[in-house]
Amino acid sequence: MKEIASSWVEISKRSFSNNLNSFRSILRSELTAILKSNAYGHGIVPMIKLCIEEGVSRIGVNSIEEAQLVRKIDSNIPVLIMGEIQNPEEQKDTLSDPNFWIVFSRPQTARILSSFKPAPKLHLKIDTGMGRLGNRGETLKHTLGELKEAGISLDGICTHFASTEDVLEHKYSLMQIQNFEEAVSLAESFGYKNLIRHACASASAMLFSHAHFETVRIGISLYGLWPSIQTRLSLNLTGNKNFRLSPILSWKTRIVHVQNHPANSYIGYGSTFQTSYPTKVAIVPVGYYEGLDRKLSSNGDMLVLGKRARIIGRICMNMTMLDVTHVPGADVGSIVTIIGRDGEESVTADDIADRTHTINYETITRISESIPRIVVD
Repeated sequence: MKEIASSWVEISKRSFSNNLNSFRSILRSELTAILKSNAYGHGIVPMIKLCIEEGVSRIGVNSIEEAQLVRKIDSNIPVLIMGEIQNPEEQKDTLSDPNFWIVFSRPQTARILSSFKPAPKLHLKIDTGMGRLGNRGETLKHTLGELKEAGISLDGICTHFASTEDVLEHKYSLMQIQNFEEAVSLAESFGYKNLIRHACASASAMLFSHAHFETVRIGISLYGLWPSIQTRLSLNLTGNKNFRLSPILSWKTRIVHVQNHPANSYIGYGSTFQTSYPTKVAIVPVGYYEGLDRKLSSNGDMLVLGKRARIIGRICMNMTMLDVTHVPGADVGSIVTIIGRDGEESVTADDIADRTHTINYETITRISESIPRIVVD
């Protein structure tokens, strides 16, 4: 890693394969690997390549730009584009791909996309209780009528759960499944039969096997992270205590400077931290610009030579200070683990999320795209 000056992210191929196999062991349908938002911070290009190597049959993304990255690597794999497409008429050359599955809410979008030659596959979004994108109630009837009148073909129909990972009691999610099935029946009454149905993401795929339909969209847990502690507990309550996930991401850097400070020295901006004993301070070249949450200031740890080193003082834009007084051998060039395991110690995305009052999704997706992602093992 000598050529990497600041920090780097390591992606474990072995752990990724294990996570895929965990899902394949419980799924009743095909798996769509969700690689949106730079593959949840893991690096979309290396993750596309890993998915293809592992025989994933379909990739899901948020945007046209992400779909184009997939196409540069594989010219045929089906790509599910889930984000709302603005001004599709301006993207005709890109979107004229019969292996693009495009989720839409507005019939105007479907009119434009269906006019392309070749046309992408169209998947109608149903709002079953998320209150975000999609159609419901009378609006759904109107949309289906408009599509039928215009002679527009549908290949798929989909929805998204609102709160599966937030609760132990899943009454609302079960209601959403019922709403979705009613929407599918309504679509059939308009002549849209044998549609590809998809509703489940990571948490719901673990918990609602009867809603796997034709494909499931696996995102956060593809990367070895649980959607929430509630999801893990809910799965245990079903009797499945053998489902395993392994985080595939480690984020590392190196010490670039070491200083010894006497007791009562102030460290960092605002002089918010004062040493209480003679302190050996290590500087690492990672800060909030790189994606390290500033709320970890004097409130987090990194790992140095297998030991925990406390973050002291305010996290800077491109630097962070660590107390390595108790870490023999810590010096310039020593590897520092920001997220991951070093010996018997570990710092997880969940640990950081807990300390910064957020979710593991945000912790990993905020890691700067400028940081290299490297596939290991």
